[in-house]
Parts: sequence; structure tokens; C-alpha cells
Amino acid sequence: MYSIDYLLDNSNLPGPRGNLELLYSFVKTADMKTVNDCLAYIDTHTGNSPEEFVGMCGVLGYSVLNRQSNQQVIDFLRRYTSHNSWRIREAVAMSIQEISVEGIEITLENIKPLINGNDYEQRAVVAGLCEPKLLTNEAVNIRILEIMEEITKNLNHDRKLTDSENSLKKALGYGWSVVIVASPEHGKQYFEKLFDLVSKHVKWIIRENLKKNRLIKMDKEWVEKCKMCLTIASS
Repeated sequence: MYSIDYLLDNSNLPGPRGNLELLYSFVKTADMKTVNDCLAYIDTHTGNSPEEFVGMCGVLGYSVLNRQSNQQVIDFLRRYTSHNSWRIREAVAMSIQEISVEGIEITLENIKPLINGNDYEQRAVVAGLCEPKLLTNEAVNIRILEIMEEITKNLNHDRKLTDSENSLKKALGYGWSVVIVASPEHGKQYFEKLFDLVSKHVKWIIRENLKKNRLIKMDKEWVEKCKMCLTIASS
């Protein structure tokens, strides 16, 4: 079991990348007392600091320890989805992935308030669900594609994006490609429907996904066709 001091000393922060290997190692052995001690380090001014990393350990640790109580964890995570720290928000997405590995159907049911929530909550949904290890069931993947379509439509406007909308846009800018590769037939169908949306933000999302190597390796010809359709739609 790792102490708080050890987490602080080995966080790799400040810096460009926190110690994710330590984060995942911590949650495998943590107890609830240590997790609660970690959560106490979360405040609005911990960006790019060892304390921010400890907060991540608290969020993910709580979720893993309580993963059999899916609704409880999602209710817990919701308070951190809009946190000032992008790393804390990322810990939320990682937590959604961890509690969904053995029960994604339950997550999809309990996560509905976040799907209908604010931009950061929707971003947590996208970043959490667009994970290859969760995309192993076609029926589940289709439901995720439906969620992606619903959320993407919220950016079908040409106003200047808020910070939260921009965060959501970036998640959608890679998330679609992950799900398409997992379910090519249905994924392509849902993705192609985005071409009916006229927003410059949606067009950015389309372009970003089409740049992903995972899509090019899957079907280069289809990617080129989509690029051509996007060019025509933009002219």
C-alpha cells in the first residue's frame, strides 16, 4: 500500500504527464481510509501539482473500491465532472471505464443524467465510454453510437465555444473513431449522418476523426470518400 507522501513524491508533477503507472498501481492496493485522505487534497487550486495527482488517486481509488455499487460511484463522480482541474476530470473518465469493464450495461443505464447534463458531464461520458476494452458487444456499441450522435448534435451551432464546449469537442474529435473501429458497419452509418449537420464545430469533429490512423488502417478508401464528401459539403 502506498502512503500519501509516496504519492506526492512520485507524482511526476509539475510536468506534462502524471505518473499513471503509479496511479493504477495505487488503486489495486488502496483502502478506503487512504482514498478519503487523497480526496481531501482536491481543491480548486491544485493544477499541475503533486496534490492534483493525489486527488486523481482518490477519485479513481474510490471508484475501483466501490465498483460493485455502480449508481453510487456515478453519483460520486458527478461532483467532479466539472472540476477546474483537467486531470481530475480525466480521473472521472478513467473511473467510468473501470466500473464498466464488467458491467457496461448498468453504466449506460445509470449514466443517463450525465448524458443530459452539462458539457463537462457529457465530455466525461464520451471520454469514459470511447475505450476499446469496453466496446466488445455490438448492441452496446450501437447504444454508445446513439449517445455520441445525441451529444454531438449539441455542438451543431456556430457560436464561439465555451471552455466546457471546447473540452467536449476535443473528446468527440477522437471518440468517434474509437467506436467506429470497434463496430465498423454501424459506426460508419452513424458517423455519416454527421454530414447532415452544418456546424463548423461538427465539421471539425469529423475532420479530426478522419485523421486518426485507426480509421485509415480500418478502411482508407472510406476515409478518403468521407473527406471528399466533407469538402463538397463545405463548398
